[in-house]
Amino acid sequence: MPSEASADALPAPRGPATRSVVSEVVADCLTDIDRIAHEYLLEVRKIDDYANSLVVDQDLEETAIASMELLLRLVGNLPIPDRLAGISESLGHRRAQQGLPLESLLRAVRMDFRVLWTAMLEKVPAEFLPNFTKDAVRVWEAVEYHTIRVHAGYLNELATMAQEKETRRAFLLSRLLTSDGKDPHLLGQAARALGVKAESNFIVAVAAGHAQEAFRAGVLRAGAEQFLHERDGALILILEDVPARAGREPEGTRPWLAPLDCFVAPPAQSLAEVPRMLRIAVESLPVVTPDRPGRHTLRDAWGPVAATRLGEYGTVLAVAVLGPLAVIGAHERDRLIETIQAYLRSGSVSETAAELYCHRNTVLNRLARFEQLTGFDPVNPQDAATVIAALHVRFPPGE
Repeated sequence: MPSEASADALPAPRGPATRSVVSEVVADCLTDIDRIAHEYLLEVRKIDDYANSLVVDQDLEETAIASMELLLRLVGNLPIPDRLAGISESLGHRRAQQGLPLESLLRAVRMDFRVLWTAMLEKVPAEFLPNFTKDAVRVWEAVEYHTIRVHAGYLNELATMAQEKETRRAFLLSRLLTSDGKDPHLLGQAARALGVKAESNFIVAVAAGHAQEAFRAGVLRAGAEQFLHERDGALILILEDVPARAGREPEGTRPWLAPLDCFVAPPAQSLAEVPRMLRIAVESLPVVTPDRPGRHTLRDAWGPVAATRLGEYGTVLAVAVLGPLAVIGAHERDRLIETIQAYLRSGSVSETAAELYCHRNTVLNRLARFEQLTGFDPVNPQDAATVIAALHVRFPPGE
């Protein structure tokens, strides 16, 4: 197959006689171009993808005539007028926009050789036919010149269309995520751009800042990279949560998220709830730290988030609950707080003792000591909730 470089510079005719015959044949074909194009169209219409495409007959006919004229002028070393100069690339652009498969387009373009060569042979005097057949390479290289540029135009248009699609997708996603989720028109546009159903459930996860590359790699391994989005420096996963089917993960679960440093919001019951769940995830993200790796959920984050939102009320609460511990030594205070935090995580004296490598009676004694000093009993559910809030205010994530 000739290269692009060889197609740029077509070979010179082999001699005066051949040159004269080629010129006459080309001129004769140019006057008969409508018939030649018609023969070509009969062949192209046999390609299934053309019959089912958006390419209308008028478009096919006009393109066939222009392409044949370009090829004949290349073969005959005739000037190329401006109206034909970019026709190859233009053809590739248009067929890409019309959704015609590339394979079918190139098959149709390469049919030019057979149709054009057959038409030319019909016009060659018998005595010149043996020498003329040597110029088949000129016709082939003209067709290849045309084909290479059609191919390039098609690929360039695909890249442009993909970029435009991604730009529109990012724009609609940004509008959705900054909205209240109540605009049905926007929801419909965003659903189409993202390739999802607006009424589906969605998993919304945000990667921790220190682990974005690892998060991206984990999503890539799971085959969900098309659901990744970058916005304002955040790496966001918005994953349509389809109902469970045989052989699939249960709805709402993605085990591959478990080792990734991220926050996963409660399931969004529709696309309209995604903006709210994203806000929840972003606000909760500070709980995901290098020393607390893996997937985090509302259970892990509600305390720190609530403590932040309590503002000065939380500051007063922390002093009221934990302030009395100031009367004891730092070592005892640290032991008491460590024990209270461990106990409130599990609610079990035995598990707390195992975690702290001490006897269960030691745990019970420390719980009683905490109640004696503060007046709050960690075993009592209402007191426990107050102590949890105070601890989150006093010891925010990362401190």
